[in-house]
Amino acid sequence: MHQKIHGEWQISLVKDVLVTTMAGVFNEPGTRAYFKEAIATAVIDKPWAALSNSENWDMSCAACLEIFAEMRRYAFDHQCQCLAVIIPSFLRKTIHRRQTGNFSEDQVAYFDNLEDATAWLRLKGFDFFPEDFPHYDFIQRTRAYLGFEEE
Repeated sequence: MHQKIHGEWQISLVKDVLVTTMAGVFNEPGTRAYFKEAIATAVIDKPWAALSNSENWDMSCAACLEIFAEMRRYAFDHQCQCLAVIIPSFLRKTIHRRQTGNFSEDQVAYFDNLEDATAWLRLKGFDFFPEDFPHYDFIQRTRAYLGFEEE
């Protein structure tokens, strides 16, 4: 039986930063498809960073969050230097942090907004600014239909 993919995403490579933006509720097929596309897009032959904008992410099952831990291990084994994760919701951030692997705050840091996340990436040596973020339209579109309200 083939399960329908749940969850939406956009993935882009900007400079040496893999930018991923997620929205909705993810199931296992959606999480695996997202992982496959992220691996195909990442630059793994030189140091790189990742920025995950999950402000419109609306949770995942426990098995999906374990796949996220697998993605992180893959990334750090393939020259990823750091990962900035944007999740404004305290509850979602707490669940995400607990369930996606035990990584140091030097490797994986959580932020409430794009400005703080990109400032941290710059401190880590990656020249990335809020205006470099390529998924503003996706954020607005998914915010509108998912019912996320401005905080």
